[in-house]
Amino acid sequence: MNRYSAKILITFMLAVVSISAANAQNDNFSGVNLFDNAASLDDVNDDTTSRHAAMQDADTVAENLRTLEMLYAKGKYGKVLVLARDMHRQGHLTKRQNLVRLKYNIAAFKELAYHRYADSAARLFLKKDPFYQPSDSDPLPFREVLENYYTMPRLAAWASVGVGMFNVLQDTVRTIVDTLSGKPEYWARSSSVQVGFEYRPIKFFSVFIAPTYNTYTIKRTKERIEGVYFHHDEYAKMLTVPVGVELGLYKRREIVVPSIYGGAQFKYLIDSKFSAFNKASDNFHNDTPDKKSDVSTQNRLNMSVLGGMKLNVNVRRLTYFVDCGVSYDMLSYYDPAKKYCNSELLFQNLYVPDMFHLMEFYVRAGVKVNFHYNTLAKYRYGY
Repeated sequence: MNRYSAKILITFMLAVVSISAANAQNDNFSGVNLFDNAASLDDVNDDTTSRHAAMQDADTVAENLRTLEMLYAKGKYGKVLVLARDMHRQGHLTKRQNLVRLKYNIAAFKELAYHRYADSAARLFLKKDPFYQPSDSDPLPFREVLENYYTMPRLAAWASVGVGMFNVLQDTVRTIVDTLSGKPEYWARSSSVQVGFEYRPIKFFSVFIAPTYNTYTIKRTKERIEGVYFHHDEYAKMLTVPVGVELGLYKRREIVVPSIYGGAQFKYLIDSKFSAFNKASDNFHNDTPDKKSDVSTQNRLNMSVLGGMKLNVNVRRLTYFVDCGVSYDMLSYYDPAKKYCNSELLFQNLYVPDMFHLMEFYVRAGVKVNFHYNTLAKYRYGY
C-alpha cells in the first residue's frame, strides 16, 4: 500500500468514528428530565407520550390532566414536573384545571424531596383557592404539605343592624313641684346601623373600627300628684365610633367560630328632640305636644367602654355573625353644669333633667366580607 492510499484509509476511518460518536451523543440527550434525581428507566414510548402531551392546546387540557395523574400513579415524578411545567407555559387552563395541575406538581416535588419547591407551590395553590379542603382522593404528599399551612384574611369589612335596650343608672333625681316621693320610671330603646373595618395581623387577633348611626328613645314617667303623671320623652340621633380588639376562638378552620371583643367608643350627639307634658291616668286621648329640638343640656361628646361576644358562621369569603354586647357611658347623659339651660322645661314644665348614666345592652346581626387572604405556615413549618 503506497503512502497516498494509507492517508485515504485513515481519513475514512476517522470520518466513520466521528459519525458514530455524534449518533451516540444524540441518543444520550434524548428524553432528558427536569431534575437529576428524577431520572427513571422509562421506555421510549413513555418519553414520546410525555413530549406530545406537553404540546397542548385548549382542547387537549383534559387529556393532559389525565396523563399527569397516570404518570404520577406510575411513579414517574420527573415527567410529572416536565408536563406540569409545559402545561403552564402553553396556557389554556381554567382555574380548576390549574389547581389540578398544581396538585400533582406539589405531590411530585414532595416525592422527589424538593421541599422548598413543594412549599412554594403549596402557597401558590392556597393563594388561588384559600378554602380548599383536601380529600382522600388527593395524593398523600399533597395532603401532607397542605396540612402545614392555613389561610387567613388580613382585611374585612362588614355591615350590621341592631336594637338595644338601656338600663338607666340614676345619680340625681330633681323635683320642683312633685308632691309624691319615689323614683321616676324610664323606658329606653335604641336602633343602630353599623359599618365596620377589621385588620387581622394574626389568626386569633384583630383590631376594628366601626362607625355606627344610632337612634335613641328615652321616656321618663313620674307621678306628680295622685293620678297625674309627668312625661318627658326624648328622641336622639347619635354617631358612635367603636374601636377595639377581637379574639377569635379558632382551633382549625371551623365554619362556626365564637369570638369575644372589648374596647371603647366615642359618642357624638347629632340631634335631640323632646316633648314634655302632664297627663291624667284616666285621660286616654293622645294629646302630646309637638317635639322640640334641644341639645343644650346634654353631654354632646361622651365616651363609653364596651365588650361582648360574637357567633361567626364562615361561608368562604363571607362571615355571617350575631353580636351581643354591652356599653357603659363614662359621662352622664345630661351635663350637670347645664341643668337650668332649657328655660321651657324649667318654667313651663317645672322640670329639671335627672342626672343618670346609660348602660346599653344590644344585639346586632350582620355580614362580613373577607379579602386579602394570606397563606401562613403552622408551627413555624417551612424550608
